[in-house]
Amino acid sequence: MNSHVNMVLPPAPWTKALEDDSVIVPGLTWDAMTDISGAPERFVATHAEDVDVGENGLRRYIIDLLKGAPRLAIPAFFGREHMQRNLIVSADSNLTHPGDLAGKRIGSRLTVSSGTGAAVLMILEQAYGLSLKEMTFYMGNPDNLKNNKMGLQVKQGPATDEEGFQLLMKGELDAVVLTSGPRYFSMFGHDRLDEAVAANPGVRVLVNDPTTIAEAYRRSGLYPISDLVVLGKKAVAADPNVPAKVMAALSEANKRASHYRDEAEEKLARDEIALLGFDPHEYRLGPEQRKNIAAYTDFFYRMGAIDKYVEPEELFIV
Repeated sequence: MNSHVNMVLPPAPWTKALEDDSVIVPGLTWDAMTDISGAPERFVATHAEDVDVGENGLRRYIIDLLKGAPRLAIPAFFGREHMQRNLIVSADSNLTHPGDLAGKRIGSRLTVSSGTGAAVLMILEQAYGLSLKEMTFYMGNPDNLKNNKMGLQVKQGPATDEEGFQLLMKGELDAVVLTSGPRYFSMFGHDRLDEAVAANPGVRVLVNDPTTIAEAYRRSGLYPISDLVVLGKKAVAADPNVPAKVMAALSEANKRASHYRDEAEEKLARDEIALLGFDPHEYRLGPEQRKNIAAYTDFFYRMGAIDKYVEPEELFIV
């Protein structure tokens, strides 16, 4: 059976091969929309009636499943992030390591249950051994976490990143959390996080040493998977083989990513693999991917951001 799907994809080397006809999957054709760089905006676009392949945040996807929605995710993960460079401190701060954040005040426009917010907290707890209950989180709207099972101290956060920087410079916050770039950019920089720091003199990234990030991974095994590729119900109903076909297309494009990176970016990709000792960006539900999805899902459950823990295998249609 031949099927045609409309895809909303991040503009990245690991999706480029889906735009130039270099990937061929028998029984599947597609149109690829790659002009939306922001993940939240792609999540919104995914809900459009004519979109068959897109993304959803893990927490939101689980909430939908628990309400009775069908399984529509496949184990393809476009933009994992280490979630360690996301912490910004003042340039003259005496904080030099995530462990120094014990008992400190963390601020962000993001909520504690957002994709980035929760992942950063999980890393602080499980990779750096911090007690989250001893910290104060001025993050987003505290009412968004209605069932605060961890007993976190959550207060109203700044409305914008700029307001967060102002509070940081006034000494009213010890660190702020920002979103970073995907994959190797979240280890080495050269992303929107560096742009924000450059635009705000007097601040710096707290964790800017790739070896520190790699050591945290080796200790904890955590490289968060916060977003999943999801399919449209109509496409799956029309062709039950669409999930496997889309998985094949995305996987082949991911394998061809090096053809679309310049020399500098290719070095970042290879250096990340060298530091971690393996390629963390294969599309599959292997032991490493399973561990990270399970840890993140468990963190959301312990936090009170989802009502029930769901095993990783229960999330995917293939």
